[in-house]
Amino acid sequence: MSLRKAYAATLQWLRVRRGLSQADLQGQADQGHISRLEASNTSASVDLSADLAQALSLTPLSFLTLVAAAHEGKTPRSALNETLAELLHLGVLDEVLPGEPTKLTPPQSASAAEKLRAVQDLKKAGLSQAEICRQLGLPKSTVRRLWHAVA
Repeated sequence: MSLRKAYAATLQWLRVRRGLSQADLQGQADQGHISRLEASNTSASVDLSADLAQALSLTPLSFLTLVAAAHEGKTPRSALNETLAELLHLGVLDEVLPGEPTKLTPPQSASAAEKLRAVQDLKKAGLSQAEICRQLGLPKSTVRRLWHAVA
């Protein structure tokens, strides 16, 4: 079963089990969108999934656990037990996780900064551009550009 179909089946099953109509979930998305979700014609965003879970009186984790269990053909208990074991194995079970992403320096930027630093350090040490090219294995044009750059 595809994940989208498991999501659709779980959403429909929970909605019916709670005695709700698609119209009852209209505060989260319009009825047509709910219908398309339940027909597995479209996918829901993470935010919409959280809103639907709340409308169904569940936490997003509980809702997505039910979706994952349906997708894998397991009981929610076995899906949770496997998840618990996996997180324990990763060593992250008791870690507080970041709520927002951090800004990472792209590898190319870090590499460029290291090259700039190396060229500037060797320049200060009195090496010529040709000597820096040989020592660092960089093209002449790169060393020339970094030689004149402001560190």
